[in-house]
Amino acid sequence: MVMIDREERDWLYLLSIVPGLGRKRIRSIYEIYGSFAEVVSDWPTIEKQWRIPPKVSEQVREHIKEEKGRILVEQRNRSEVNYLCFLDETFPDQLRHIPDAPLTLYSKGDLTLLHQPAIGVVGSRRPTPYGQACCAHLVKELSNQGLVIISGLAQGIDGEAHRSALQAEGKTVGVLGCGIDQIYPTGHRALYRKIESLGLLVSEYPPGTLPLPGLFPERNRIISGLSLGILVVEGAEKSGSLVTADCALEQGRDVFAVPGSIFSSVSTGPHNLIKQGAKLVTSSMDVLEEWSHLFPSFTGNHLGSEVVKHLNEQEKAVLTALSYEGIHVDELTVQLSPDMQIVLHRSLLHLEAKGMIVSLPGGYFARR
Repeated sequence: MVMIDREERDWLYLLSIVPGLGRKRIRSIYEIYGSFAEVVSDWPTIEKQWRIPPKVSEQVREHIKEEKGRILVEQRNRSEVNYLCFLDETFPDQLRHIPDAPLTLYSKGDLTLLHQPAIGVVGSRRPTPYGQACCAHLVKELSNQGLVIISGLAQGIDGEAHRSALQAEGKTVGVLGCGIDQIYPTGHRALYRKIESLGLLVSEYPPGTLPLPGLFPERNRIISGLSLGILVVEGAEKSGSLVTADCALEQGRDVFAVPGSIFSSVSTGPHNLIKQGAKLVTSSMDVLEEWSHLFPSFTGNHLGSEVVKHLNEQEKAVLTALSYEGIHVDELTVQLSPDMQIVLHRSLLHLEAKGMIVSLPGGYFARR
């Protein structure tokens, strides 16, 4: 692969930030000319042959003026946002070759994560407590085995996946459906900052791009494109997580699904995927055995021993008595010895603060 020089990178940047021009049109024109510099120099011909809308073409002509272009590139270089182009040597190779690959990536954080084994974790924006517990449990196990967790920073399972990876001291990548400088949803501001500091944030859209609904389905192909496979944890019959699974299949990636209740509408998506051939997942081993050549040191330890060993004896006993489905505090009390019952509520508070259990409505608690 012949890598492009700095001038070519900058011409692509100046074209890609023109609203309405679009990556598909840019790519098609580039495939004919073979050079972004040639595209720019022959723009008067291109705007006529390709019937570029006048307002869009006017912005292109403004951007490619020497002075204006220089200012825009300097502004980009002074920002804290990293810019990658699809022909850069450091552009992730597995993403470069997907259908409709992104032309550009803007990022904040640790770029080395783009070149490490990763799994995409997606699911419902309104998960059940069971779905949240499954996500947290599986993500922590997968993180402990060295997999980077990739998701879309959305509400629900996405946010749970990122948080669980960070709690396990693992690495996570958030793929945004807006500009890298836009925090959406706004309630994820703290999570965004933490991923920026300890993981990686990426977007194919120029800074300043607002979180418009049509961008999120496009974003999903990048989540799967950066991953070895996709794990779906809850999702309705027609949901964004199913779009991501479709992208994964189109890209030749593995698809995994967590089964749920037959009475839950958010289990419909994963169950349909399993019927269609996705691998049913009940533990991280179901994923890791598919990629055993990448993880020869896998031990099959699903208890998160690195975390558990920091608990006191009372907390370990309470954690052992809890299930992932949830158990009422009264039933939990009956299972424990009298001396453990005395410290039960304190142990529950400590375990919840450590992110190892979740409090459910009606006095129920479940492992995460």
